[in-house]
Amino acid sequence: MKNKILLIIISFIFLSALSCKHDEKKIKIGILPVIDTLPLIVADSEEFFKKEGLNVELVVFNSALERDAAFTAGTLDGAFGDLINFFLMVKNGIDIKLVCESYHTSDKSVMFGLMASPVSSIKSMNDIKNEQVAISRGSIIDFFLDQIIISKNLSPEKINKLEVKAIPVRYQMLISGSVKLALLPEPLVSKAIKDGAKLIADDKGLDTTATVIMFKNDFIKDNNPLMEKFITAYNNSVKTINSNPEKFKDVMVTKLRLPADIKDSYKAPLFNEAALPAEKDVMLVYSWMKKNSMISIPVEYQKLIRPIDKK
Repeated sequence: MKNKILLIIISFIFLSALSCKHDEKKIKIGILPVIDTLPLIVADSEEFFKKEGLNVELVVFNSALERDAAFTAGTLDGAFGDLINFFLMVKNGIDIKLVCESYHTSDKSVMFGLMASPVSSIKSMNDIKNEQVAISRGSIIDFFLDQIIISKNLSPEKINKLEVKAIPVRYQMLISGSVKLALLPEPLVSKAIKDGAKLIADDKGLDTTATVIMFKNDFIKDNNPLMEKFITAYNNSVKTINSNPEKFKDVMVTKLRLPADIKDSYKAPLFNEAALPAEKDVMLVYSWMKKNSMISIPVEYQKLIRPIDKK
């Protein structure tokens, strides 16, 4: 009897050790230094990941190109990005799933804004005809410009788009007057307004997915319990940020490129708890990419997502 009890105890210790080892698996997530990643940054700095028994390493990349290369090379388990990044990886044969939205457009916050140069006479959408708009083609910026234009009952085909891929260059060209119009993301929208630019239109009211978090399907299948803990930690981070966004202004400056001169005036966006992007939002981006000859393979929404446990 004693031997049986001893065997049970040893088995329990062994299984517990295996469980702890499983939870200690390092999860490498590629991110960009942008405002949308604040919930991930805070989940790490406030130890919400650690409290769930997760060992998460946030790997910061200066460009989406570098992040995508690392993801494709297999050095990352997950990544922050947008639906265009996601579909391009699907197109290239990478088996990934959407885990949750990172940011969803809101009628209370601006994430993308169509800005007019301080030295231009443009004051409204009626003034943008025949003017060049500086963007990055085939990117989320390009997509949101089209959606903003459509929301104003105008045709994207009639917009004269100028390729200026680097956001800092695009910003400087706008402020200097080298271009009269540019689509910018926050916090550069707020910075541009401070520097004299005019907000002509924005993404308020679009009610669509802006950015997402994605993971490799192999990682999800092998680590589903960890994914549930990841969602819990993420949600705790969102609640903490939304309860006191001012607390994290310094983090935004040091890690997320919030210009220091607008730190006090900048209004941080409210973040939503983890939810899958809606089918309509996912397929809207897919249809836009298909129309622009960026993708042609057929896709099914249910095969693109990892369902969130509702327990």
